[in-house]
Amino acid sequence: MGRRLNLIRELALKDLKIRYSRPALGFLWAFLSPLLTVAIFYIVFGLILKVKTEEAPFVLYLMSGVFPWMFFQDSIFRSVTSLMDNKNLIKESNFPIYLIPISIVITNGIIFLPSLSIVVFSSLIILKGLPIFIILLPIVLMVHLVIAMLLAVIFSILYVRWRDLKHILEAIFLLLFYLTPVFYPISSLKGLFSDMFYNAYIYNPFVGILILYRATLLKGFSGLVRSYAEFLPIIFVLMIFIITISVVAVYLYRKNRGVINDYISY
Repeated sequence: MGRRLNLIRELALKDLKIRYSRPALGFLWAFLSPLLTVAIFYIVFGLILKVKTEEAPFVLYLMSGVFPWMFFQDSIFRSVTSLMDNKNLIKESNFPIYLIPISIVITNGIIFLPSLSIVVFSSLIILKGLPIFIILLPIVLMVHLVIAMLLAVIFSILYVRWRDLKHILEAIFLLLFYLTPVFYPISSLKGLFSDMFYNAYIYNPFVGILILYRATLLKGFSGLVRSYAEFLPIIFVLMIFIITISVVAVYLYRKNRGVINDYISY
C-alpha cells in the first residue's frame, strides 16, 4: 500500500509540474482559469439572458456549479487517454495501471481546492455567513473524488480497446452539462415534467452531487432545496452509483490487466 501511495504522489507531482512549470503565471492559473470561465457564463446567462436563481445570488450559484463540473469533466477528459499517454511507463514498469488515471484525478482535486476556497470565501462575504453543513464539505468532496476516480479507471481501460470513446465522451459530457443545473435553478423545472421524469432527473448522481455541494457552501440553500428534493434519496442514489461503478471498475481491470500491453502497442 505504501509503495502505491508513493507512486500516486510521484505521478500527481509530475502531472502538476508538467501543467504549470511552463506558463508564466504558473499555479495562479488554478485560480484564474475557473474564474474566467465563471465570468464568461455570468455575462452570457446573468447579464444577457437574465437568468435568476432564488436559491442564492446568481454568481454564487454559478460558481458552486461550474467549479465542481470543471473538476469532474477535466478529470475524465485527461484520464481517458492516460494509459495510452503513459504506455512506455506501463511497458517498462510493473505496477497496477489504475494508479495512472487515479493520480490524474488527484492532481485535478488539488487544482480544484483553490476554486473551492474561492466559493467558500465569496459565500461568507456575500451571504454574511456559511451554512452549518460546511463541516460536511470534505465528505462531499471525497464522494466526488471517488466517483471521478472510478469513472476515470473505467474509461481509461475502455479507451485502450475503443479509441472512439474519447469523442463519444465529449458529446455525452456536453449533453450532461446542459442537463445538469450548473447555471439554471432546479426549481424552474418543477411542474414542467411528469413526477417520474422529474424524480429521475433530480435524483440522478450528477445533479445530486451539485445539490450536496450547494447545501454545504450556500447559506439557506438546504432549506429551499427541500421544496423540490430530499437529501436522503440523493445520498442513497450516490452510494448505489458508487457501488455499481466500483464493481464495473474492478471487473474491467481484472479482465483486461493481462492484455493492456497488447492493446497499447498499436
